[in-house]
Amino acid sequence: SITAAILLFPNINFGQTINLGTASNFALFTSVGAVNISGISQLTGNVGTNSGSTTVFVNVNGTIHDQDGASGQCATDLLSAYTQLNSTTPTGTLAPSLGGGQSLFAGVYAVAGATTLNLDLTLDAQNHANAVFIFQISGPLSTGTNAKVKLKNGALACNVFWKVEGAVGMAAGTTMRGTVIANNAAITMNTNDTLEG
Repeated sequence: SITAAILLFPNINFGQTINLGTASNFALFTSVGAVNISGISQLTGNVGTNSGSTTVFVNVNGTIHDQDGASGQCATDLLSAYTQLNSTTPTGTLAPSLGGGQSLFAGVYAVAGATTLNLDLTLDAQNHANAVFIFQISGPLSTGTNAKVKLKNGALACNVFWKVEGAVGMAAGTTMRGTVIANNAAITMNTNDTLEG
């Protein structure tokens, strides 16, 4: 199953954007399993599951799609996006400890194993609006309290992609930018988290 929350090319290469299809209309979606949302939150975008049900205790500015035509198409489009992300050739590698004031330019980064994001990670588009940042993480992803992904010099959240082979756990106060796709695992957000995708 693939779960998404909607949600680095050396010397700049901008041609590898990922087509999300109808998945781009969803703030949260899972192809297998339930979607449970609680706490004081507001979501903009559709929410749903292709196999399970959705329970929400928040305001949703969108439509809930559980096991219907829209969720079926979203599951197909999500698998296609995952395949695109998985088959993109990395242009660099990163240690599994991200952040700590680190700044990166556009490109495709391979990260081996369980990965953590702490403090600040800045994504610098160098004033190129089409700069794409792809993180191919071969294990789970977790964030520390108040971890922040910051966008600089024209970087756009819609051009940032996190492909994670495992669970995603965001600690309280995390600011995550980009589309997060977790393969065969859950995405858990916490108090005062922000996701801009």
